[in-house]
Order: sequence, then C-alpha cells, then structure tokens
Amino acid sequence: MLGMLKLSPQKITLLLSLTALALLTLNCTVLVVKGMGFELWGMVRLFDLDEEKNLPTFFSTALAIIASGLLLAITLIRRQMERSWKLWASLSALFLLVAMDEFIGVHEQLSAPLRDLLDAKGLLYFAWVIPYAFLVMLLAGIYGRFVFDMPAHIRNGILLSATLFLVGALGFDMLSGMLFEYSHLTKTMLYGGVATMKETCEMAGMILFIHTLMRHIEDVQKNILLQLGTYDPMERIVKDAQKPLPQSLFRMGNRAEP
Repeated sequence: MLGMLKLSPQKITLLLSLTALALLTLNCTVLVVKGMGFELWGMVRLFDLDEEKNLPTFFSTALAIIASGLLLAITLIRRQMERSWKLWASLSALFLLVAMDEFIGVHEQLSAPLRDLLDAKGLLYFAWVIPYAFLVMLLAGIYGRFVFDMPAHIRNGILLSATLFLVGALGFDMLSGMLFEYSHLTKTMLYGGVATMKETCEMAGMILFIHTLMRHIEDVQKNILLQLGTYDPMERIVKDAQKPLPQSLFRMGNRAEP
C-alpha cells in the first residue's frame, strides 16, 4: 500500500497564497512604473503578469505541476480501492499538459492563425479561446458526473476553483483581447488591469484546487485507516479534553470578592 502522505493544507495554501500576493503586488508596482515610461533594466518584464517566461509564469506552471502531482497521488491511493482511479490519472495527465501550455504558451501561439482563419474580432480577438471553450465543454461532459458524485465539500471546492480559473482564463482574456484590439494593439493601463484580474483569478483557482485536493487526500487516508482499524475518530477529542485548562481561569476563580 502507498505510504500515508503527510500534508498540511492550511500551511501549504497559506504559503502559495502569500507568494501569489507578493507577485500581484510586484506586478501592480511594475504597471505603474511602465506607465511612467521606465523599464528598470528589465525588471518590469520580470514581474509583469502579462509577459511570458518570467517569475509569474514559473509560479503558475509550478501550481499546475503541484496539482498534477496531487492528482497522481490520489490515483495511486485509489488504484487499490476503486475503478475511478483512471479518471484521477487522466486528470493528472491533463494538468501536466496545462503546466506545459502555461510555460510554452501554446494557446497564445494559436491566436494569430485562428484569428486570420475565422476573422475573429472583439471579444474573440484572442481567438485561442474558441477551441479551448469547446474543450472545456467536452471535459465538463466527461468529468461532470464524476465530480458531482464526490463529497459536498470536495465537489464545491472543485467547482469553485474551476469557476475562478475559467473566469480568468476565458472571461477576462476575452475582455483583454477586445481592449487590445480597440487600443490599436497597444497595452494600455486598462489592459494591464484586466490582465492582472485574469492572472489573479487563474492563480486563485489553482490554489483553491490544490487545497481541495489535499483535503481529499486527507479524507481518503482517514477512510483507509478506519477500514484497517488504526484510526480512532475520537482520538483528537480525547486529546483535547486531556489538555490542561488555561491558568487564567484559575486566577479568575481565586479573585477576591469586593
């Protein structure tokens, strides 16, 4: 049997969230600097969320790789328990492709030829959203029942994280494409703000998804231990009851009456 994974969803989520917040703060700073006409020896490009092959890109790629790894861990755990492990395995492979796409920028390379082919304008100016929207609908059809059969807290976490990610990846990207076209292919401050919202939603969605996967791993491992008879759900309650009471309670009880 696969060894028990020791995860701390709260600590890992906090670390990822603080990293994302730092990158967002740096991005907003460089947007202001860029608006003033400075480049700061390439530092602007290094932290601009709308640029490629920089720190935000590496972080987003790392998030997708972490999600893929957690999905692989769930696959290995569930392989000995039920048939659904194949769906978990396919999701792990899918998020590995997401990581590759994020790093290489395959979807962005599709925009120009698709735009010329379909004469895409306005919200569809970044024409890669067209095939990817159909891909999302296809995946929803494949995994929809699988997700809705999950426990409520896991299902809701996955649905909320997917919504956040898609609002950024498709919704805000469509809006930024329209702004980019209407500003005569110039990245204005407004465009930068929308691009920031896009990346914020994507990172928030990925971090929430990672948190949900870690919670699911905890749930699965507890179920395994229960089946083996090595996990007592009352253990934490008993330990908490054995903790000494705060000394402040005794001082309050011994306080002299007026």
